[in-house]
Amino acid sequence: MLSESKNKAFIEFIKNSSKEEIIWMSGFLSGIISSYENSNENSKKLIKFKEKITLVYGTETGNAKNLAFSLVKKAKDKKLQIKLISLDQYRLIDLKKENYFFIIISTHGEGEPPSSAKSFFDFIHQEKDLRLDSMKYSVLALGDRSYPFFCKAGEDVDRRLHEVGATRLIPLQKCDVDFEDKAEEWFTKIVNFFEKGKIQEEFIKKNVKKKKIYGTILTNTLLNDKGRGSNKEIHHIEILIKNPDEVNYEPGDSVGIIAENPSEEVQKIMNFFQNKNDNTSNKMKNMFDFLKKEANIFHLSTIVLKKYSALVKKDIPYDKEWDLFDLLKNFPMKNRNQPEDLVQIMDPIKPRLYSISSSPRVHDSEIHITVSRHQFQIGEKIKYGYCSDFLSKLKEGDILSFFIHKNYLFKLPESDKDIILIGPGTGIAPFRSFLYEREAIGASGKNWLFFGDQHFASDFLYQTEVQNWKKNGVLHRVSLAFSRDQEEKIYVQNKIWENRQEFFTWIENGAYVYICGKKTPMSIDVENTIYRVIKEIGRTSPEFFIKKMKEAGRYLKDVY
Repeated sequence: MLSESKNKAFIEFIKNSSKEEIIWMSGFLSGIISSYENSNENSKKLIKFKEKITLVYGTETGNAKNLAFSLVKKAKDKKLQIKLISLDQYRLIDLKKENYFFIIISTHGEGEPPSSAKSFFDFIHQEKDLRLDSMKYSVLALGDRSYPFFCKAGEDVDRRLHEVGATRLIPLQKCDVDFEDKAEEWFTKIVNFFEKGKIQEEFIKKNVKKKKIYGTILTNTLLNDKGRGSNKEIHHIEILIKNPDEVNYEPGDSVGIIAENPSEEVQKIMNFFQNKNDNTSNKMKNMFDFLKKEANIFHLSTIVLKKYSALVKKDIPYDKEWDLFDLLKNFPMKNRNQPEDLVQIMDPIKPRLYSISSSPRVHDSEIHITVSRHQFQIGEKIKYGYCSDFLSKLKEGDILSFFIHKNYLFKLPESDKDIILIGPGTGIAPFRSFLYEREAIGASGKNWLFFGDQHFASDFLYQTEVQNWKKNGVLHRVSLAFSRDQEEKIYVQNKIWENRQEFFTWIENGAYVYICGKKTPMSIDVENTIYRVIKEIGRTSPEFFIKKMKEAGRYLKDVY
């Protein structure tokens, strides 16, 4: 029990600490408590190390940060004390003091590190006299295999740390878009090292595989009104969960969906390999299933094209989009009876994440998602986004498999806190979940929604629900921006500026700001406007103000 003066100081200290600092302190205290528990020589609990254990992350879109927080939470459950810090806040002079140093870093552009990791990246590569002989390290690299510079930033960091004398404790782990399993495997090896003093080489996959959840399509509704001039196609899809006990999600989480390829497209490819007398062989059936459920057959990556070029010994132009059917048609394989060669070089179908737009308290045994069917043109052909096209065609009664993707950094605050939700277009999806949840628990905090799209009459997503929430007081303010309903285009950032005085009053008084939707240009334009509001209305440094909001967990983005 603390004395009155210490208790007062402790509470004040916690109030002025950021979310990241509180998580770190929690892990630190857990470590101290565990050290007392482990004082018995025969204790079989976690081995305690005197050396520092640090986990750093460099992120652009938030995946690395989200993952780092998730892993630190698991470390805490394992009684493992790890200091967590973003690379843009890391003191480079501390590098030589590190004992165990673990890095999660993503790759962007032409193999570049994220902006938050650039100082760290430049320092380790440009510091001529850098020696890190006391460091034991490992790198988890996040990337996208469809791009030519897959995980290059992580590869560069891993190689450079080894060059300057650090000891590679665990081999570089490269992760594709579906990174959870690989990340879990990497982290399990770290935990095993500190628990047993050695790396466990064998890893039981079944313990880390994302659990597939099966559901039945209840409804697939088009939210836009084509008859009133909408040129968009956004679907509201409701899924009835087969086994509700298997599902545990919160507002802010997403579902990961692995689409299947159309059977007719797969059959067109199969025709390149099948003999007339071989239509029913197990070999061909397995090939069909592989192409339908596992292989990415559209918009082939440069890596796949290079491998196929080597396979057929022909030069293939990489400056155009190739689907597998067109590739086989223009550059046929010599041995049409050996599809195994093709299996070896294909990329897997990548899962796509969609924000959950339902509330577990309100929509019992259901999960809702909001899906925009993406349309684009290549040459003279109109094409559609791979997963969004698949989802848009689902009918009532169809079976869908998916997994839950936890997002620990996009969560509702305490029920008495005010929140500002900025989500144009499908960015409204998680906010629908937020508002249903806040309504269900009777939250006393105020809610302000900024929503926008092209036309009020045809593109006002969830219009009836938003209007009802405004009418019954769940939504205290609603600011709408429909860009094409007047000569001058109006966007959500214009509405923020229009309401700048009250907007600043809300954030000055502790409101949480959430931004969801397209990263470019929406989130950038919105953020620039918020900076302008803080500077001109608040008469203070927007960089400092936003930094303090982020440290307090009050400025949150989920952009794509």
